[in-house]
Amino acid sequence: MPNPFVRVDVWSLADTDPIITWYAKAVATMKAKPAADPTSWTYQAAIHGSLDPHPAAGWNQCRHGSWYFVSWHRMYLYFFERIVRAQVVALGGPADWALPYWNYDGGNGHNALPTPFRNPMQGGQNNPLYLAERATGINAGAGLPPSITSPAFALSRTQFTGASEFGGGITSPLGQFFAQTGRLEQTPHNDVHVAIGGFMGNPDTAAEDPIFWLHHANIDRIWWLWQQQPTSVPTTDPAWLGQSFPFFDDGGAPASLSDAGVLDTTAQLDYTYDHAPIRIPPSIRVPLLTRWPLPWPGLIVPNPPDPVPERTIVGASVEPVRLIGGAVTAPVVVDERAVAPLRAEALASTLQQRAFLDIDDIEAERNPGAVYGVYVNLPPQPTADDLASHHVGNLSTFGVERARNPRGDEHAHGLHVSMEITEVLDRMAADGSWHEGNQLAVTFLPQSLEAPAEAPGMAEELKPQGHADLPITIGRVSLHFA
Repeated sequence: MPNPFVRVDVWSLADTDPIITWYAKAVATMKAKPAADPTSWTYQAAIHGSLDPHPAAGWNQCRHGSWYFVSWHRMYLYFFERIVRAQVVALGGPADWALPYWNYDGGNGHNALPTPFRNPMQGGQNNPLYLAERATGINAGAGLPPSITSPAFALSRTQFTGASEFGGGITSPLGQFFAQTGRLEQTPHNDVHVAIGGFMGNPDTAAEDPIFWLHHANIDRIWWLWQQQPTSVPTTDPAWLGQSFPFFDDGGAPASLSDAGVLDTTAQLDYTYDHAPIRIPPSIRVPLLTRWPLPWPGLIVPNPPDPVPERTIVGASVEPVRLIGGAVTAPVVVDERAVAPLRAEALASTLQQRAFLDIDDIEAERNPGAVYGVYVNLPPQPTADDLASHHVGNLSTFGVERARNPRGDEHAHGLHVSMEITEVLDRMAADGSWHEGNQLAVTFLPQSLEAPAEAPGMAEELKPQGHADLPITIGRVSLHFA
């Protein structure tokens, strides 16, 4: 398209910019519509999820823990944006209105909730972009920590398909929550949902918060950026490409799109993004290439372009892990009997070995609102550099309620997180901090919101809160070589 709609960073706009003020007006108008109207705020939010025991057509559709996560949400935002734009135009606003995105990893305080969403009142009236139910500190300008806002782990993945890869693992198109969460869906997607809290913390209410749509515009932008990387390998599986999902257009009529129809946002959907820079830490961007006879089976090449071969489990925790708000370390004992044949095979060839950490059977009665960083062999009193270099991913429980109580014919299950740790283990082998190779220490450390610069005294109330009444249990932490 010669002049596609452009989605811009909300933090690049003044609080009174028309993009924001017309969004607020459209939200207020949509909230006033009958819930049965497909273009109403209630109906659009319920397409993602709803607590209503009598759902209408098209409700409760969101796809999570699945390779359909990014494509379904791209379609969802596309039709929502068209509905809002039509409402903006009907109210007398600009015909080129486009949904802004929230680049919470943009630096300069942009990790805080944008100010137009924080104030209960706007122009002497209730602010339709404000919700009081958000987590403590969010409406006061507390910042999300970089450990949960950075898309670096996701953007470092070359493969689209796979639970430890960018887009998620292969699942059925039916059902809402599976256990094949990709790196983008976990971080920053799930983690930001949990940190914002309130309606955002539950998939059945998340889309009722106006910030949901800016958060998901950023997630879509990260996929857009990933698609432009020359090393990225998209899926060509017909099962994914041919899958379609139903929605409603800006007139409230049924409409649908297929995954193959949303790959090019400009040519197929008539929108693009501005080109705000994205920050990738050097440790993620520049892999080490080293041969270590111990503890590694062979040549370590992080993120090769080929699909991941079959994994072999070489170690696991012995006891379940229980998280209640503090730091917990789980030892993962490496079984030499499992490693020995892999080492012998690898040393006789030029195989590229990779390592993965899997966290299985993550369960909780409901989301306790906590995000845990996952660290490998973290020193006892870590510095900021230690926290950055030993961090391999995050664990949060967005959607645990729906996993425990699935709709339709799905079976109840725990959540699952998988992360590649090749680069970290390679680096630790290089500096001698992991030389024996017979055990890993996996630490789960709750992440804190950052106090606003103008209110440093808020730091104390932003410290992670205990949640012994809502424990998170982990059935197993395991190490795999591939």
